[in-house]
Amino acid sequence: MRDGLFWRLFSAILAVVTVTVALFTAILLTTQRTQAQENYETEVRMQARQVAEYMQQLNQLNLIKSNATLQWLVNEKIVEIYDTYNADIWLVNFSSGRLQYIDRSWNTSEGLATESVIEQLNLILAGNEIRTSGLFPELGDHIVTIGVPWTYADGRVVGAVLLHIPNDQLRVSLLSVLPQAALPIGVSMLLGVLLAFFIARSQTLPIREIDSAVREFSKGDLSRRVELHCGGELERLGNSINRMAGELSSLEESRRSFVANVSHELRSPMTSIKGYVQAMLDGTIGDEDRPRYLQVVLDETNRLTDLVRDLLDLSRLESGKFPMEIAPFDANEMMRRILIRFEQRIDEKHIDVDVEFADDPCFALGDVNRITQVVSNFVDNAVKFMNGEDSRLTLRTLREDRRIRFRVQDNGPGISPADQPHILERFYKADKAHTAGMGTGLGLSICKNILQQHNSAIEMCSRPGETVFEFTLPAADPAARASQEESRQRTLADGRQQLQERRPAAPEDAKQDKPEA
Repeated sequence: MRDGLFWRLFSAILAVVTVTVALFTAILLTTQRTQAQENYETEVRMQARQVAEYMQQLNQLNLIKSNATLQWLVNEKIVEIYDTYNADIWLVNFSSGRLQYIDRSWNTSEGLATESVIEQLNLILAGNEIRTSGLFPELGDHIVTIGVPWTYADGRVVGAVLLHIPNDQLRVSLLSVLPQAALPIGVSMLLGVLLAFFIARSQTLPIREIDSAVREFSKGDLSRRVELHCGGELERLGNSINRMAGELSSLEESRRSFVANVSHELRSPMTSIKGYVQAMLDGTIGDEDRPRYLQVVLDETNRLTDLVRDLLDLSRLESGKFPMEIAPFDANEMMRRILIRFEQRIDEKHIDVDVEFADDPCFALGDVNRITQVVSNFVDNAVKFMNGEDSRLTLRTLREDRRIRFRVQDNGPGISPADQPHILERFYKADKAHTAGMGTGLGLSICKNILQQHNSAIEMCSRPGETVFEFTLPAADPAARASQEESRQRTLADGRQQLQERRPAAPEDAKQDKPEA
């Protein structure tokens, strides 16, 4: 297509090349014209010098008329100069004390000396060559006079040879030097066209490759890759597109896996609920067994509720629409409340609990509700996987410079090395053989997202007999917590006062006795 990128780029480069060649041509022609004009003028000057060499054999200008041979030689040279260059030759003798001129027709004259002529002849007498215009007004202002010294064999200057040539005759036209520049101009233009073609092609081929790959991506084929080896920005762009395609492919695979996992997690409890309800409606389950199966239905309903809640939390966290209320809180107090919440389950499994707090109180900076959710998930997993009499759960808070470290440690069976790289993925469950009662598989993924919004991360270490989950938060100054609480109480007091001021006052006669019936 003529309106495509290739043609636009080709036309632009070709225009630049054409302008460049045109400027180069103008400079080249001007230079050659100047050089040719200088060469031509030098050639004309050489003719005057040759006449001066002929005249070196004479002692007086009048002798030229008595010497037929010399007269013939000089005459032939003067005629040759006139026919070739359209120039007149004057011979000037001032050795006798007066100026004598002889022109091309051998006409002799004396005394034609103006002040400017005398000045120029004195320069020649001093051994210099001259070039001037309009020296003799009777010849015209357009006549250029070139003068060279006429000397004897002993080097004494006795006269001058004046060559008069029209100024137009010395000028060299551009057309006269154009044939010499035609070849380099043509070669330059051809190279420019080829250069424009290859540059435009080298720039449009990668773009076509990128366009083809993006079209394949839009059709859903994320396996396509951009193959570029041109270097520079376009190759880096191609590599970026390939990385984008890889990430999109990974996201698509994650999406499919997510949909499949959600479908499975929803289908299992709904199938159980439907089956038990249908059996009770059909009378398959007797009245005496109904409470037990209704409890199963309730458990499955709670499982569905937890799944939906976790999905909503995860969605809001990943979309950034789950605002965090960052404020100082007592980390040790939070740990105690979590232990109280799990007290019944811990007692049922006979788990020993160790609590190790570095400072009390120990203030950290974060969203206390979200951090409670994170630590509760760690404790829940630890309690869930411990079943021995010697089970031990350890909760610790450590101050590390300007950060507070939270640690939940247990001596359970640990997480297998094969499961550890995937333990934070959505719907991943380490215990695949006993999924019932093992949760939704979203807890650790939610914890990871919560800590990411706190600029922190889950640190995990697990081996048989020991599993540790920990993370850090910035330490907070207790005075900041007291100041915040004081500000909150002051705000509440101001709010109550404003409500009282806005409440309309009761009229004095508002309380009236009701009339008796």
